[in-house]
Amino acid sequence: MTETKAQIIDVTAETFMAEVIEKSKQLPVLLDFWADWCEPCKNLTPILHSIAEKYPDALVLAKVDTDQEQMLAQQMGIQSLPTVALLKGGQIVDNFMGVKSEGEIVAWLSEHIELSVEPAAPVVDTNIQALIDSQQYEAALAALLELPAEQAVWQTIDVHLLMNNTDAAEKMFAGLSDEQLKTPEADQAKAKIQLAAVDANDELGALKQQIAQGEVEPAVQALLAKLQNDLTNAGIKQLLIASFSLLNDPKLAAQYRRRMGSLLN
Repeated sequence: MTETKAQIIDVTAETFMAEVIEKSKQLPVLLDFWADWCEPCKNLTPILHSIAEKYPDALVLAKVDTDQEQMLAQQMGIQSLPTVALLKGGQIVDNFMGVKSEGEIVAWLSEHIELSVEPAAPVVDTNIQALIDSQQYEAALAALLELPAEQAVWQTIDVHLLMNNTDAAEKMFAGLSDEQLKTPEADQAKAKIQLAAVDANDELGALKQQIAQGEVEPAVQALLAKLQNDLTNAGIKQLLIASFSLLNDPKLAAQYRRRMGSLLN
């Protein structure tokens, strides 16, 4: 099978109609307005490139250098950088400003387009995972120390959280490289740390435990039902927000985010 190459193009005022408007009638176009002096743009650019490379059949990434294309940026109403818009059928269907993580952008995209190719799963040592599953956490940590740090980091964070050692998990997360922070695994780890930090009462504690054990969707459904009857309950809201990134399905997470939003509006 031939691998599809990512479609990443630089756009000017002269090529905008053909490369963005017309092309979006065949394939969604992710339009990035950036500038060389914009530090947040430099953080966002590799994330957008990563998404374009992982979903080459789903979208085109079109980039506009606003220093070189000031008139085009003005015509598009760009007021801050970075600004990213999604076009389908020749029209802008959604946009955001500032920097988002890869997981957040994938979830945002999934509200509008089908992302059929899933990113590769992280490497997991099955022998160590067996120790974790059997709650032999000290043995698992000892085994993880024997692995290369980059391979071991995600399971190590998991073990620290399972041992209720949130400080150690947070310290490991703070030491992640810029490249690691751009991965979906980093979004998952951040969500798990946020989940561990939620102070849940006895009633919500059972649902928090259910989420931690991987039964996320049933817990989310139960939390939404509780939120409907108690819209001001901060604990419910915190648990929901922490759980969305743990659903492992951006489209499903986006659906539940919208449902929560509709309850609170």
